[in-house]
Amino acid sequence: PVAAASLAQVYLATLADGNNTRVAVKVQRPDVLETVSKDLYVLRRAAEVFQGLVERFAPQQNTNYVALLNEWAIGFYTELDFKNEAQNQERLRDVLIDNGLIGVTVPKVFNELCTRRILVSEWVDGKKLSDATTEEIKEVTPLAQEAFLIQLFDAGFFHADPHPGNLLLLDEPTEEGHKVALIDCGLMANIDQADRDKMISAVIHLANKDYTSLVTDFMDLGILPDDCDKPTIIPLMDKALSPYVQGGGAKKYEEELKRMYGMDADAKLSTQVGGFQAMTQDALTVLNDVPFAIPPYFAILGRAIVTLEGVALTGDEEYGIIMESYPFIARKLLREDRPEIQRALVEVLFNDNSSSSEGESSGLKFTRLLAILNNAAGSVGKQNGGVFVDLDAIPDDGLSFSEGLRFLLSDQAESLRSLLESEIDNIIDIVLRQILRKGASEVVVALTPPRPPSIPFFGDIFGSLASTITGGATPPKLDEVPLPFLLPGKDG
Repeated sequence: PVAAASLAQVYLATLADGNNTRVAVKVQRPDVLETVSKDLYVLRRAAEVFQGLVERFAPQQNTNYVALLNEWAIGFYTELDFKNEAQNQERLRDVLIDNGLIGVTVPKVFNELCTRRILVSEWVDGKKLSDATTEEIKEVTPLAQEAFLIQLFDAGFFHADPHPGNLLLLDEPTEEGHKVALIDCGLMANIDQADRDKMISAVIHLANKDYTSLVTDFMDLGILPDDCDKPTIIPLMDKALSPYVQGGGAKKYEEELKRMYGMDADAKLSTQVGGFQAMTQDALTVLNDVPFAIPPYFAILGRAIVTLEGVALTGDEEYGIIMESYPFIARKLLREDRPEIQRALVEVLFNDNSSSSEGESSGLKFTRLLAILNNAAGSVGKQNGGVFVDLDAIPDDGLSFSEGLRFLLSDQAESLRSLLESEIDNIIDIVLRQILRKGASEVVVALTPPRPPSIPFFGDIFGSLASTITGGATPPKLDEVPLPFLLPGKDG
């Protein structure tokens, strides 16, 4: 075999089709079904015992651990049916093709040759990402990330085991431009549209550190009950999630926890008596006072995210999936016009968390409109020391006006255009003022004679004279000087 794993072995073969087509033949090991069934039976009984202990000693906890194990068991059993894996592989291949993703491909399947224990698919030449260099992994991480986000948020059908062995770096790009092949589609998961929309809202709130709204998202997702104690949960959520958003994996997370709890950065957590006690107390508060629950599909989703993030951290030690995925979320907000997405977009563009009550709109914020256009293009302004998204910041390296206008008029901004119809008069007024101000500045600069050179030994006497006239104040910038004309507002 050219590859082997616990469930199957893979062989290289050639089809007798007259074209010498090379294929990968995956053959299931004997007696795997019996072995897996015994293991799952033992785990199921252990889960039942553990569930009983939780219900007796921590009745406030709502997680159904037996249901979690059942979800895993379903995944294991479906992974043993190679006919099902062939269908998954075809569906995933179609998802990436239909979304126009260039960079990641899924090998095609020869269905007529597949059985429950044999899978025949297209052969691809490449190496596992686990064998790739750090630079190679960093180069293809954005491709793998985009593929995963499309699966999760667009299709609701995602690869639940994207470890380095299932991501192949191709020896040569394909004719379509693909550089990575995603294989082994036995363990897949589905998420319905309603939950995907709630997760999109959660990512937005987590990325801009709006934990008050994030608690509501967790309530909608069934993680927290509707009557949960928000004042207790919000500071704990800040301590638990803020270090994660910063990225950098487990090592950075531990460093940030030590900083937050006033511990010595070079010492072990268990030796830091005061800080460790405070952290333990917070953990006990979560266990005893916060009645959270983990939905069954969250276990598989969490595993997939942690696995993919681990691969990305190999190429970039500062990688953080929340912030890296934000441009994708921004593009989705601008593109889709479903009511759920429109509500999330309204919250970003109109609501002001600092001054408005929950759910209250405070009018369109033009800076946020410009910011989200830049976010969708991959340029994100940040706050809190460069960690969280600043919804009101327009990045210095963002889109030019022509690029922004082009994006606004494209199919990628259909949801935004629909939402802004009622604000079009204000937007045109603001944009015209910006254009005329910038244009007038450029005309004045073009007509201004060249600056006289400084005189040796005397320096810039003209600049000194100007400073004397203005009393030492810095002369105003040209674009800050009011223009000698007015434009009518929307009301005339």
